[in-house]
Amino acid sequence: MRRTLALALVLLLALRLLPGCGSGGEEKGEYELYFAVSSGVGHGPALDTQPLDWPEDRGRPTPEDLLLALLSGPSQEGLRSPFPRGVALLSWEREGETVTVYLSEQYGGLTDMALTLADYCIVLTLSQLEGVEWVEIRSEGHTSSYRSHQLLQAGEAVLTEELMEGADSAT
Repeated sequence: MRRTLALALVLLLALRLLPGCGSGGEEKGEYELYFAVSSGVGHGPALDTQPLDWPEDRGRPTPEDLLLALLSGPSQEGLRSPFPRGVALLSWEREGETVTVYLSEQYGGLTDMALTLADYCIVLTLSQLEGVEWVEIRSEGHTSSYRSHQLLQAGEAVLTEELMEGADSAT
């Protein structure tokens, strides 16, 4: 329980420190791809962003465009892909405010912190699209039994003042 709480606090704190976290790309005209930080240091942000290189004449990117860019990995120094080698996008579908992502079986091998980081790289990246509020991630058609819930939101990754105060008093 303490490990899970510590993991959640580190991830949430890191996400709070990111510029533009929670703001949609459609407002700024650009989109960010979320990746894990490659630093070996145990403290500091767990995720950071890299701008999506997207030609304006192509209009807005689709979930597939963002996912393929995300799965191709970062080009920016200091970032690393949180995804297992060989993971591929099988398909995706959108129903209302929910995007369901179907990834290859390699994604199913993620657990604990690795799963949390990979999940929220996808969720935070896709949540920039207009109208996307929820993301469900499946590997070979199955959801992860390691998650407490299957529909994920970008807002879950924002640290509230109450949680920050609780973490401070626990130390």
